[in-house]
Amino acid sequence: MAEIKSREDKPLPGIEYSEIRIPDEDNLGNGIFTTVLEPKALAKINPLLSSISNEPVFQLLVSINAAEHEITVLLGKADKSPATSREVFVLPKKLDDSKTHQVNVVFKDWKITGLKMDGDDLERVTACQ
Repeated sequence: MAEIKSREDKPLPGIEYSEIRIPDEDNLGNGIFTTVLEPKALAKINPLLSSISNEPVFQLLVSINAAEHEITVLLGKADKSPATSREVFVLPKKLDDSKTHQVNVVFKDWKITGLKMDGDDLERVTACQ
């Protein structure tokens, strides 16, 4: 029942770092995935992608589309099967692009339960299975 915690610095352009925290290594379907965006990243890169994968057992993808004001999150297995959970959230329209922004995906029982940006809950656009 050990915790899994893994951080990657500068995994992709526009991403300062990403970090996964799963409280129980025997239950990969519960945890938090954090992405910290570099200043001005949303103005330069669209969409901005952040992901983590441990084939074939786990995959999470975050796509931040500033032009559409949406963040899409997919969670599932990395075995080419469909995502077990897909959610779309509203990206705040007024963001200070000169600062870093932190995005936290919260998931439980293989379902995306929420998304926070800079500590604030974001509104869902749609909920899909």
